[in-house]
Amino acid sequence: MSESSIQTAAGPVRDRAQTEVVPYRPVSESAAGAAELATEYLGVADALARRFRCTGHDAEDLCQVARLGLLKAARRYRPDLGHGFVPYAVPTITGEIKRYLRDQSWVVRPPRGLQELRLKVRAVSARMTQTLGREPSTLEVARELGLEASDVAEAQLADAAMVGQPVVHTDLADDPQGFPEGVIPAVVDPGFERVEALNALARALRDASESERELLEMRFGEELTQEAIAQRLGVSQMQVSRLLRRILERLRTHMAA
Repeated sequence: MSESSIQTAAGPVRDRAQTEVVPYRPVSESAAGAAELATEYLGVADALARRFRCTGHDAEDLCQVARLGLLKAARRYRPDLGHGFVPYAVPTITGEIKRYLRDQSWVVRPPRGLQELRLKVRAVSARMTQTLGREPSTLEVARELGLEASDVAEAQLADAAMVGQPVVHTDLADDPQGFPEGVIPAVVDPGFERVEALNALARALRDASESERELLEMRFGEELTQEAIAQRLGVSQMQVSRLLRRILERLRTHMAA
């Protein structure tokens, strides 16, 4: 029987080459091919990373995340679907960046619903600021969203759980004006040492008698000389000196313990 005589209800049988199902094959089956495609569009990834720059995240880190998304898109891209690479890659890159910011930006992670509400509140606040010419109140934002003011306030407070400002030691810049915007310079506050010393002294003085406390007050509070203290107490200067030395040695021992 000849092939031309084989008929079906639907008509002649199609050639095998026409009916064979073509398996899914990405544009590049090798790492080198995907890397070559990604390299061609590095500028797209870098531009998207700049759009998402924010305080608390290093620009280089965002750039690396964007390029990782670009490489993922290059590995999955199928030109036979009829669209260009850029329209396909952009959602993949932005999704990668958003996941990174979502996962790495929280000091204390709030519930997912609160995270999403925070984004809505920020978007509405920005739009209302342009319309009103000022920042809207919590109540105004709540009315715009049709929510309770307490819910909006909670979403606004969620910003405090984001990654804090980077702290840079002052040795990195002699001029405070030279610090990048949003960077908090680290400084040594002498007040901390004073507070710690006073707390240690207070603990050491717990075992001191009333007369010893009065003696210390006259010497270091009123800044009297040993001779003046001796005259006030009716004792010799030598006795005052011995008493002070004994008290101070005991205090040093307690504070060093």
